[in-house]
Amino acid sequence: MGWLFWIWYSIGTILLLTIGVPKVLDFSNGLFLVFYALYALYLIHRADLFKEMSDQSVSGSLKPLWSRLIVSGVIIWLGGMGLEWVGVHSGWPFGEYEYTSVLGALIYGVPWTLGFAWIGVVAGGVLLSSSSHRSSVDRPSTSNQGMYLLIRACKVGIWVIILDLVLDPVAHARGFWHWAETDGFYGVPWSNFVAWFIVGGLLSMVLPRLILTLGILRQATFLYQAMLLFFGLLAWQADIGGSMMVALIGIILAEGNYRYDTRR
Repeated sequence: MGWLFWIWYSIGTILLLTIGVPKVLDFSNGLFLVFYALYALYLIHRADLFKEMSDQSVSGSLKPLWSRLIVSGVIIWLGGMGLEWVGVHSGWPFGEYEYTSVLGALIYGVPWTLGFAWIGVVAGGVLLSSSSHRSSVDRPSTSNQGMYLLIRACKVGIWVIILDLVLDPVAHARGFWHWAETDGFYGVPWSNFVAWFIVGGLLSMVLPRLILTLGILRQATFLYQAMLLFFGLLAWQADIGGSMMVALIGIILAEGNYRYDTRR
């Protein structure tokens, strides 16, 4: 899955920064979000799950894991799309906006690929918010499971906001969607970022508790940094200096998160 995403990513980055995406390849914009989501879920699949079960059951068949990830992905897709539908038609909780068909065919005003964007963003945040160390949580208890997921949800919300501070102004400038307001952060209302923090954190709670190998954590960090680099370069091209600076800070923070975790 990784090689497919990175090939699509590389071609898309080159095209968008030079001649643009030809009309005949418009479908590739939406597919990029699908590959992004599948790659993030693939990385979660390769991680170890924390469950209250015996070692034998944890090392059992891969089928239950894939089934759980598929169910989690469907929940996030439906949750993200549901809130987008509400947002487009009511202006709550993100603000007043409308989508174009750049990212794919619209379902009641929302591109069908937006649900996959939510999967990629949330799963990517979960990967960055998970540890590569077993330490005292080798055998998590029911009492601390809820607190762990709540703390992780807050971390995911922060990673999501950083990405959205770069993504949303660029998407607005490129006509992926349009905001009705002109204030906020480059035309994106502040309520949108608050909603992303809350929604991203809540949706992350349907994904399992993870322990990452250093290799998976490294790939997850590269994935997050690559998304920030991609939209950061587009922000630079569109002269959106604030988003470009946020992208740089986010890349540094993600690298710091990886290095801190690997040196503990």
